[in-house]
Amino acid sequence: MKYVYGLNKSGLSIVNYFTKYNIPFVAWDDDQNTIKRALLKYKNLKLQKPNEVNLSKLQEAYVTPGLDLKSKKLQIFKKNKIKMFRDLELYSNLISNQKIISITGTNGKSTTTKLIGDLIKKINKNCFVGGNIGKPLLDFKNLKKIPKYHVIELSSFQLESAPSFKSFISILLNISNDHMDRYTKFTNYLREKKKIINKNNYAYNIISVDDKYSSSIYKEARKINKNTIPISIKKEIKKGVFIKDNHIVDNFFYENRNLFIKKISSALEGTFNLQNILATYVTSKILDINTNTFFQTIRDFQGLPHRLEKIFENKKILVINNSKATNLNSTINSILNYDNIYLIFGGKIKERNFSELIKFNKNIKKCYIIGKNSNLIFNKIYKKINSEICIDLKIAIKRIFFDIKSDKKKQTILLSPGCSSYDQYDNFEQRGEK
Repeated sequence: MKYVYGLNKSGLSIVNYFTKYNIPFVAWDDDQNTIKRALLKYKNLKLQKPNEVNLSKLQEAYVTPGLDLKSKKLQIFKKNKIKMFRDLELYSNLISNQKIISITGTNGKSTTTKLIGDLIKKINKNCFVGGNIGKPLLDFKNLKKIPKYHVIELSSFQLESAPSFKSFISILLNISNDHMDRYTKFTNYLREKKKIINKNNYAYNIISVDDKYSSSIYKEARKINKNTIPISIKKEIKKGVFIKDNHIVDNFFYENRNLFIKKISSALEGTFNLQNILATYVTSKILDINTNTFFQTIRDFQGLPHRLEKIFENKKILVINNSKATNLNSTINSILNYDNIYLIFGGKIKERNFSELIKFNKNIKKCYIIGKNSNLIFNKIYKKINSEICIDLKIAIKRIFFDIKSDKKKQTILLSPGCSSYDQYDNFEQRGEK
């Protein structure tokens, strides 16, 4: 018998698979509203709390990525040596001959996942795109024909407990402070991210070397896998791929090949998106996809909702929804694109050091602080950044439209919270829709 703990999207996809293939299981979620929604779809769903389960019949438990495997709620499984996995482990055991392209990183992984998915679809190839973005991993089993290519976004939480996972191409975009509310040490976060790296020479690694953590992982990876390819948007690389003066310089597949980037989609504007473009280019070379197809992909790309999404613009105001910015580094990347910013910031904090945000006070006209930790954030930044506590989005927006009346310059209203949404919303999507 199996156990499913957590009935969110990934949990329900496991429930669906077990139900479809008559695999015995019981399930649970700590949120009663989530249970009610699950019962509407699966009326015969058998629900049992961890301490109510017959452990002698239990083989393994699949735990939602949202719950720390060290949680006291899971102690009964640990004590009785019941193995606990994420949905990634079950997915890995169901894969046969598919080519998996997996993407992780602190920022940019969703955009890169969709971009590579679009690239493969351009050559009329059936492609499953999912994971931490859009469709849960197990949803590929619902397709009539299983695609040869799978492009999946993976979070550090999914990588925590999936020992069977292997991919054909593994991509590590960047690493900066994130999820410090979950990991007691930054080294623990690093350890989980490293699990995406391929050690076998039949597979590939694409690793950015623009931050010290990713660069260190690259140095380790290249010793064990010759197909480890470094990319950079900041420096030249002798045996890798980098960007210089709006050119992709390829020193890995060719000798100093220069490709001019003529046109990119407005959804890929911003320096940080160059990492996503480079990772997609290298993937296109590994998959032997025509360079013209790659350029068509970055030209035609339709951006994802809640990721620097332009909501409105006229001569007076630009409104940007970047609800996906759930860590400080992502917020800073978005601030770099605009001036005269009325910034909506805050939520459930992941870190307590806001010194990096303060460095960009010249870009920020005023900061409107929302969410659970608004007082803490305000006390950290108000001396350097004009700030106001607004508690929620509705109040923040009212205050912004009051303040901008006296501003003669063009204003940028930017929702880029730099914090988790779980204090006031179910997820960042719900926050962005609001």
